[in-house]
Amino acid sequence: MTYSLSAYLVLGLAIISVPLTAHRWVPLILFGVALVLAMLSGVLDWTGLLLVLSWTVVSAFLFTQKHPVWLFCLMAGLLLLAGHLVMIHMVPGFYNLQVLSDVKTNADAVPYSLYLNFDKAALGFLLFLFAAPRVNSAKEWLRCLRLTLLFFIPTAAVLIGITYVAGLVVFDPKLVSFLPIWIFANLLFVSVAEEAIFRQFIMGQLMEKLGGSLWAGATALLLSSLAFAYYHLDGGLPYAAFSFVAGLFYGAAFWKSGRIEVAIAVHFLVNLTHILFFTYPMLAR
Repeated sequence: MTYSLSAYLVLGLAIISVPLTAHRWVPLILFGVALVLAMLSGVLDWTGLLLVLSWTVVSAFLFTQKHPVWLFCLMAGLLLLAGHLVMIHMVPGFYNLQVLSDVKTNADAVPYSLYLNFDKAALGFLLFLFAAPRVNSAKEWLRCLRLTLLFFIPTAAVLIGITYVAGLVVFDPKLVSFLPIWIFANLLFVSVAEEAIFRQFIMGQLMEKLGGSLWAGATALLLSSLAFAYYHLDGGLPYAAFSFVAGLFYGAAFWKSGRIEVAIAVHFLVNLTHILFFTYPMLAR
């Protein structure tokens, strides 16, 4: 258990270090340590390790050089396959840690379980590291902060408003006992990973290949949001529809700002508002 938790903590540090360092070697060293600890603890076996190393090579090669169309399509296809497998939790060689099992945030809420998904976080880390440009100045960080606040308020109002009107949640301010581990997991293992996959990679590559027009941006936004919704179908059609709307808002934040950090922050802050002030994850029926 000690090695397992250490592996996840070091992976979290690697993700945090990406926007804070100018050089990729710092996050990569931390990532390497996390992989070693994951192997020692049984979170990762040799099959999983080989997959992660292949994702690393493909990501580094794809986003740092120009390629012929056929080679780009091959490498992008491999990363899309990796994204598909992590989103359906079917990557071989990973044994993710469950940290919560059927806990209830109040008597009226459905039970809630939480896994730390090493595979999803690892792919998100690599896409964040290699595909996203660095924030290079305090002025750019301030711009990101302003845009985060600009997009967070309407996004939270619409998304939480939808669930409230639909009768899925009620106003329920609280501090749950597992909030620290939830913040760690939701920010670094959910928000970063999903925004890296759906916005930075899928939407970003579509925008780059389709061109800089309004039509290209709208098409990329629509397709990435549909993909985001598809991978939430396991929660039912209403949940997938809600995820589609959420994808539109997160994608708009990414499109307007050009920064994955803004989309990550909006995504996380909406989720944080949900757990702090409303029924989490939803009312039992």
